[in-house]
Order: sequence, then structure tokens, then C-alpha cells
Amino acid sequence: MIAFLGLGRMGVPMAGRLVTAGHKVAVWNRTPRDVPGAEAAPSPAEAVAGADIVITMLSDPDAVFEVVRAALPGLRPGSVLVEMSTIGPDAVRRLRGLLPEAVGLVDAPVLGSVGPAAEGTLVVLAGGRREDLDRVADVLPVFGTVHEAGGPGAGASTKLAVMSMVVTAQVNLAETLAYADALGVGRTALLDVLGATPLAALAERLRPVAESGPFETRYALGLAAKDLRLATEGPGVVQSVAAAARDRLAEAVAAGLAGEDLTAVFPFAASAGSAPGQA
Repeated sequence: MIAFLGLGRMGVPMAGRLVTAGHKVAVWNRTPRDVPGAEAAPSPAEAVAGADIVITMLSDPDAVFEVVRAALPGLRPGSVLVEMSTIGPDAVRRLRGLLPEAVGLVDAPVLGSVGPAAEGTLVVLAGGRREDLDRVADVLPVFGTVHEAGGPGAGASTKLAVMSMVVTAQVNLAETLAYADALGVGRTALLDVLGATPLAALAERLRPVAESGPFETRYALGLAAKDLRLATEGPGVVQSVAAAARDRLAEAVAAGLAGEDLTAVFPFAASAGSAPGQA
């Protein structure tokens, strides 16, 4: 049996894919939500009771620790916890210390949003001991393509490295378009030029929102801000460009945009104004 803890925008379709694949699934969420074919449990401990694999898909490290602590009484020796949230390697190490030695741990955050979660085309970045990775090797492909990143914490580290590039690039494009607006350069004309550069894929993917407005929420701006905060904190981290993007997203969160899609940074950057050297 598989227990799935956390039924947010990503969790519901991911748990649904486990059901469709023929697994017996127990689910829990703080606010009860229905996953057809899965058994809803009233608490994390009851959800994980008897489960061979436990999956967490939650908003941040604090939420993961809180839910895992609540699940501890039900975790059985020999089970494996697969942590699929974006919490960073330091939190993975703390999580390992929280778990009984007899419970395995795989950190497997994902790349992709709600659509890929429903379609099973996420990219899963898996880290862990060989024996733990082997025990979930038949389950993780249900969610998409699995890339084994290395030992414990490697999946979490890889996710932060990727997001520090991907999210920063999107914020930077929003800043660039705001700067172009200030110079009187048409957005469509600028995007056409960017389409002839190595940034073509990003420019074309975001052209609709740049020209017409934000997408429906697929990757919440507040979560993107959290991801960049995790990617830019800690001793020895040098992420000056990502830190500037983090600060811009923090401003957007303070303006009440946390629940909007990350693409809401485009109109936000335009309204805030942008000039060379600003972030």
C-alpha cells in the first residue's frame, strides 16, 4: 500500500496517477479532498499505517516536519518515505534524523506543474541510498521520467539548482520587458528578437502571458519565492542574481500575489517599474 500525504494542486493528480496505475492508496490532507479510488484517512498516522511507501507532497520544510512527526506513530519498520516537496538538502538531512533508522528515505522533488502531474510527465529528481531507491523504482515512473541524482539529499540539491536558474530567468524576462516598456520598445518586437537568440524557448513559452496576462495558477508565485529563498540561503552560497529575483518575488508576495501563478510577476514588474541595475 502507498500513503500519500498532501493533496494540493500537485498532490491530487499525483495521487490519482497511483490509483490509475493499480496501487492501493491511502491519502491525507489537512483540508479533506477527494481522490477517486483512494481511501481518505483522518490523520497522517492512520494514513501510513501498513504502508510500504509513504509519499509527502507539501508546501515547505515546516509543513513536512509537522506532518511527518504526526505520521511517526503509524510508520512501520521497513517502509520508505519518499519526500517529493521542494525543501532543500538541509531539510532532508533533518528529516533523516527525525525518522527511525528502520525507515528508508528518498528525496525526489519534481520538475513540472499541474498539467504534467496529471499526465505523468513530470521530471523526478531522486536521491537516496541505493537500497532505498531500488525499493521505489517501480513507483516513481508513475509520475514521469526519473533522474537518479545521487545519494541522500542529491535530489533536493539538484531541484534547488535547477529552480535557481529557471525561476530567475522568468523573473529576469519580466524585468527585461518592463525595461523595454520604459524605453518605448514594443513587447512583441522584443519577443521576436529574443526568439532569434538562445532564449527563444523561454521567450516563446511566456509570450502569451507577456502579451495578454498571467496564466491560471499552475506554479504559485509564493512557492517560487520559497524555492528561491531556499536556493539562496546557507553559508557559502553565492547566488547574487537569484537573490535579486528572490527579493523581487518577495515584494510580489508582500503585494498579495502569493497565490497567483508565477507569471503574475510580469504585470507586477511592469507596475513596479524597472531600470538597469534594479531587481
